[in-house]
Amino acid sequence: MATLYITAYKDSNDSNGTLLFNIETLITIFIYQLSSSKVKLHISIIHEASKEPLISCCIQNIEYQTASVIPKIATYCKWPVLILENHAIAGLCSVSRQLLKLSHRNDIKALLGFKEACLAACSENSVWTRFCEVDAVSMIKRILNKDNFATDILTIPEEVARFEYHLSKPVKMHNIYKVARQKNNDKNLKSSIPKEELNLEHHFGEGTTITLADVILYPSFKIFFSMISKQKIEDKLPLTLDWLARLDNSGLPELCLNLPALNEDIKEVILPAFERQSLYTSDPARYKPQKRIYTKQIDIEKVLSCFPQESMNTFFPFGHEVEFTWTKVPLAANPNGGSLPEKRANRKCEQLENLAKAVIKLAGDKQYTIVDFCSGSGHVGILVAVLLPQCQVVLVENKEQSLSRAHERIIKLGLHNVTIVQSNLDYFTGSFDIGIALHACGVATDLVIDKCLLTKAHFVVCPCCYGGVKNCVGISYPRSEKYKKLGVGKLNVNSYIMPVTCVNYLFCYLSSCY
Repeated sequence: MATLYITAYKDSNDSNGTLLFNIETLITIFIYQLSSSKVKLHISIIHEASKEPLISCCIQNIEYQTASVIPKIATYCKWPVLILENHAIAGLCSVSRQLLKLSHRNDIKALLGFKEACLAACSENSVWTRFCEVDAVSMIKRILNKDNFATDILTIPEEVARFEYHLSKPVKMHNIYKVARQKNNDKNLKSSIPKEELNLEHHFGEGTTITLADVILYPSFKIFFSMISKQKIEDKLPLTLDWLARLDNSGLPELCLNLPALNEDIKEVILPAFERQSLYTSDPARYKPQKRIYTKQIDIEKVLSCFPQESMNTFFPFGHEVEFTWTKVPLAANPNGGSLPEKRANRKCEQLENLAKAVIKLAGDKQYTIVDFCSGSGHVGILVAVLLPQCQVVLVENKEQSLSRAHERIIKLGLHNVTIVQSNLDYFTGSFDIGIALHACGVATDLVIDKCLLTKAHFVVCPCCYGGVKNCVGISYPRSEKYKKLGVGKLNVNSYIMPVTCVNYLFCYLSSCY
């Protein structure tokens, strides 16, 4: 039986059972009501002030238990968290997707969209997932702090303006011509017709039908529009208001919220400046090729001239002396036991062996907790769990399919020291002793190292896709103090990206040579 754990704050002045929730939890409760699943709801009630804005919500019609005993696996992640046996799921979109999957109603499962792919990508890779899980939530937190209502002039939040612009653009869907034939009742509609001429109305966030994305956005937008008169914004946001009206009439659960009073002091409403891009990841307006050319020879030579001409250091990798024999490793934990071509399997064995030796040397005979970040299907983590049965191994990955394969291998090997956590790096909050990451792409490797340093844990990492790194929240490049002292970093961030892109190309070339 699955269990959903959420946090609530008790309103000491209310005797009607009203609780206070942050925005992420409020949306999760809304999805939970919609799913009509048999998932148990456990609430940990906190009797102290919160550092973030809260909303009062009455949940008397929802059956729940007070979380008195919390399993260890539930403490690994930021809440809300969904627990299924030895499997934890965290993150607004991931939890919401799983709640819909556990529903017994087909119409609810249909909200997952084409091939159940709605919001399946992580927020780092998908503009749409980031908008639903991060941007819209941040917007409401700012609004509840009155950031947009400080004067009698209201600047519409950038997120709302972006959504309005998104709804004004033509629909983009995987199966767009099939949908167009059904909508237009024309089986002979040809695929050569431009998509802009298919007569498909952009009624919902992802196209012509309601999906989980609309449901997740609904509470946030409902809160915003409840705080300002409709008449004052209808000329600025007509498409968004129409979208909200459709959702109001779509049979979604009622939001029983105690919202701030309507702001009557607003005299003027203005749109913010924002980039005219839709929320589709493939929007051509988002891709600017000239900004991603880092391999011009003259620029590369200019950057490399700042580096000291030193010979390459040669050294043995940490843990090289540890004895290791693949013949003693079960096939389910061995790349040679899969369907990889022999050449690729041998390269994979070398990668895993180098990391495993380092981890074995660090762990020794200690009962460590080892976290395999960006684990994929668990190649490193499962191997370490086999070699160090006294240690607890946690696989952290955001892709459902990869973790599904990992789960099959764990069952096949009969391992009882492996826990699965489906979440992004930033949702994982558990303590651990060693962090591992094999081929955590681009920025992810630096995020893993930061997580390990924050926890004061050892780390064993092997990066990849160095050329794909970019500045993001909490991470900026270059990170090396030694590199900065060379004076290269004073040029611009591209002066750092250029050499790492060259290294990336060189690595790919050398990998293909053997």
